[in-house]
Amino acid sequence: MSLTTKERREKLLECETGKDFHSLYELVFGEIVPETVTRNPNEELENIIFAIYDNKKIEGVILPNDYKI
Repeated sequence: MSLTTKERREKLLECETGKDFHSLYELVFGEIVPETVTRNPNEELENIIFAIYDNKKIEGVILPNDYKI
């Protein structure tokens, strides 16, 4: 779904939980939030917020099959 800058930013203001931000990322970009190297949940949410605000997808990493999270 293509949202305008104003619509994206208004929806960001409506988000209250981490799940809300993840759902909005899916709505804006049409895919789930990719895996990143950060393990800090606050940093991950911050990255999601900036991605939606700036309309730039998060660069994900590809993990090997035997990688332990």
